[in-house]
Amino acid sequence: MSTSPVAIVTGGAQGIGAAICIELLKKGYRVCVADIEDLKAQEFVKEQQRIFGEENAATIRCDVTEESEYANLFEQILKKFGRVDVLVNNAGIVEETNPRKCLEVNLLGPLFGCHAALKYMGKNKGGKGGMVINTSSVVAFSPSPKMPAYTASKHGIIALTRCFGHPFHYDKDGIIFAALCPYLVDTNILNSVTKTLDPTMDYSKVPDKMRYLKSESFLCNQLL
Repeated sequence: MSTSPVAIVTGGAQGIGAAICIELLKKGYRVCVADIEDLKAQEFVKEQQRIFGEENAATIRCDVTEESEYANLFEQILKKFGRVDVLVNNAGIVEETNPRKCLEVNLLGPLFGCHAALKYMGKNKGGKGGMVINTSSVVAFSPSPKMPAYTASKHGIIALTRCFGHPFHYDKDGIIFAALCPYLVDTNILNSVTKTLDPTMDYSKVPDKMRYLKSESFLCNQLL
């Protein structure tokens, strides 16, 4: 079995998630796209398998609002690849007409993901440690008056990351937690609000932030 590191990316079939998957594949990771959008995920993974090799990309359907699906996700990946080194909690929506759903996907989903990482990746649970990256947003620092639910969810991601990134956890489980805070980028997530926004950046540039992931001492609890 290959010894290449393995990453799980939720919401990895499009936008920021897809850009992160491609960057990880370029760096030699094996990548699992965990997405509720089955067809998009399958099409995306098929293309990445063509480029990077069939053995280096996979997809598993995952509804991040269901905690039990994280257990299934990790167990399937461990069975297929033998390890998990990185979890990117990236799945997110803008849904101001359904704030409960927005908070469930954007905040509860990453919370469930972090708990699953502790269980399946933690050194104190037999894992090898690793890294969890939670996708927040610049709106966590500069709130949008037109997106209160989305803004609140991204504020919550910062607090979530700081809680799990505390030495209390790291000293036991050896998992680094960091938050990625991109500007509002040009993806489908903005379809309902683009008319109110300034021109957006290219989502393919977001993984550049991840190139700062160089050392444990720098990373733990960082906002990127």
